Amino acid sequence: MRFTQAAAAFGLAGLLSLTACSGGDAASQAAAPAQQKSQELHDLLPDKIKKSGTLNVAAGHNYPPLVFLGTDNKSVVGLEPELMKAVGQVLGVEVTFSQASFDSLIAGVQARRYDLAIQAMLDKPERREKVTFVDYFKTSSSLLVQDKDAQAITSLDDLCGRTAAVEQGTAQADDAEQQNKKCTAAGKPAVKVLVFPDTVGCLQAVSTGRANAFIGGTPTITYQAEQSGGRMKQVGEPYRFLPYGILVNKEDQNLSKAVQQALQKLMDNGSYAKILAKWKMSPGALDQAVINGGES
Repeated sequence: MRFTQAAAAFGLAGLLSLTACSGGDAASQAAAPAQQKSQELHDLLPDKIKKSGTLNVAAGHNYPPLVFLGTDNKSVVGLEPELMKAVGQVLGVEVTFSQASFDSLIAGVQARRYDLAIQAMLDKPERREKVTFVDYFKTSSSLLVQDKDAQAITSLDDLCGRTAAVEQGTAQADDAEQQNKKCTAAGKPAVKVLVFPDTVGCLQAVSTGRANAFIGGTPTITYQAEQSGGRMKQVGEPYRFLPYGILVNKEDQNLSKAVQQALQKLMDNGSYAKILAKWKMSPGALDQAVINGGES
């Protein structure tokens, strides 16, 4: 089910209306200018990519403002697609996007179904055993609750005896399970963890009262709270600050270098800052593009 269709079906127009709200406004705004091709970086690309002239990137479609469907209900827009298109221009190739679920990204890159993947994935040590990350944004995790629960739930510790919604395969899913163990070890009621394949399910669960909280990445938690008209609140303090990374096959070292250096060029010429500002994500800006710069 496509993202905007799911929003309508679940009655979440207030939470998930993207094209009519600030996300849609941003999507129609000009950001960074077209980039000049770097022949030096183009030459680093694998022969397959140079021959096709295309970089196949796995991406999401329902994690605003990082990525969501445009007004045509087909093309993806947001910070991540715009950043990748600019990287592609520097590398001298066209970027095409393939929609993929979050928990399939690592396997897809390993199997070379995609050249790259980008979908708000934290650069973590256990993931670096399987793929290489080119870090592009720093983020954290936060809680989203209904307004009526905003006083009672302000941290993970407040979830004992309550229900938490998380997206499958994310660090927040691990957080919920760890909190459950912490609660039971202290003799407190367990956390009931509801795992959904995407953000839509998590938001629906909180909106309908099936879950008390959605644990997610701070950018989308903040966005959805702002779009909810006061029905939803971001509560407590964000925690665990780590970078998001672009996924690259570990064997493609030159491709990792090419993407990292292309991203650095965007940082140096101001385009990176313009893209982040367009999507109101400037607080997540990195000073440098690095490879595997997450926690050790």
